[in-house]
Amino acid sequence: MSARQTQILFVGDMHLGRLPARVQASDRLPPLAELGPGAAWRRTADEAVRLKVDAVALAGDVVHGAGDTFEGASELATGLVILARAGIPVLAVAGNHDTRVLPELARHGGITLLGPEGTWSFADIAPEGRPAVRVVGWSFPRPHWTDSPLAVAPPPAVPGLVTLGLLHADLDVPGSRYAPVSGAGLAAAGYAGWLLGHIHAPGAPSTSGRPFYLGSLSGLDPTETGVHGPVLVSVGEGGDVAMRRMPLAPLRWLAVDLDLEDTREPAAALAALVYDAVAGACEASREADDATLAFGVRLALRGAVDDPAAVRAAAVALGEKSESMPAAGAVAFLETITVETHQRVALGEAAQGDDPPGLLARRILALEGADDVPGVDDPAAWRALLLTEARRVIHDVDHLASYRGLEEPVSDDEVRREALATAWALLEHLDQDRKGRHAPDPS
Repeated sequence: MSARQTQILFVGDMHLGRLPARVQASDRLPPLAELGPGAAWRRTADEAVRLKVDAVALAGDVVHGAGDTFEGASELATGLVILARAGIPVLAVAGNHDTRVLPELARHGGITLLGPEGTWSFADIAPEGRPAVRVVGWSFPRPHWTDSPLAVAPPPAVPGLVTLGLLHADLDVPGSRYAPVSGAGLAAAGYAGWLLGHIHAPGAPSTSGRPFYLGSLSGLDPTETGVHGPVLVSVGEGGDVAMRRMPLAPLRWLAVDLDLEDTREPAAALAALVYDAVAGACEASREADDATLAFGVRLALRGAVDDPAAVRAAAVALGEKSESMPAAGAVAFLETITVETHQRVALGEAAQGDDPPGLLARRILALEGADDVPGVDDPAAWRALLLTEARRVIHDVDHLASYRGLEEPVSDDEVRREALATAWALLEHLDQDRKGRHAPDPS
């Protein structure tokens, strides 16, 4: 650390008390507790001591919830003890998951809670002989909060004093139940930066005053891909601010696509192809000073192939083996293999016909974004109509009594992909049926 810098380590959603989901059972992998947020928090505390930072700031959802208080508080205390022994103060705001738990833990010492009960407050980090930094924060008063934190103005920026905002909120989502806040409104405060909790996808650190999400400290499930870890903020003597993410999460989730279109006999070669794809993706994602112990891979097989059924069978067999493998100095495992390959078909030629395969081929062309679809005057308008119909079907299924309360928002791209997968499956079925009808009689 430069003698003239002040450094603060900002930590996003930890959800202590939880363990990562969908991790494969394997003797090659570390115990689950060593891959979860508790382990990531201990690493963060150790790194803070090693760097001799001036403070650690927590952006809410520190503990997952009231049901995880005992385990979460124990994991939190482990890191707090490490920091306290080094004389490093800890600041925090409460998120929607820990509105009761975090203030209670703060009352026992070791944490300075900023913005209690939906107010704004600040703490100044002013190490002797180095720049002072003000951290302003706001905490959730209740698990659901529909008012913007900016309904009451935060403390104004002070000329010559670098001010950073710490907030757990839903950015640019009007009507949200999780403290909806305007990015433009935050930027207008004139702070050097806004570091946010709530969304688990890590954003790109910004020193321009533009808010960004710290992301979860460690990915909790396969959807939380990307590099996770705390963000180190360094403030120089002239007020210059630098930020960098530190890859301290022990577990990293990857989404990997493997295109089989140009592969001869992909079913026979699948194991070797998958091994190479996983190893390459892990190596490409690894960064300098990377602390990853395990990579969880969600693999998607794509492309046009001659025998989709054979590829599916090979993928099922590979998935059943559930073998982990060394990769990029760590251990990788396949969380899932999804098969999105499809029958190799000359779509343009097939779409000329008015038989069922032709009608399906037209729909596939439209859903894939083709500008020219035989027999269709306006492919874009027809594509929109197909997606509207697909969304209606999804809506009807979601609202069946069996699924009530389980439905989640589905993006347009997810609807399009599901519709395409269904159309390709039907086209493959028709092709297999045709081949069966024209096969020679074995008698």
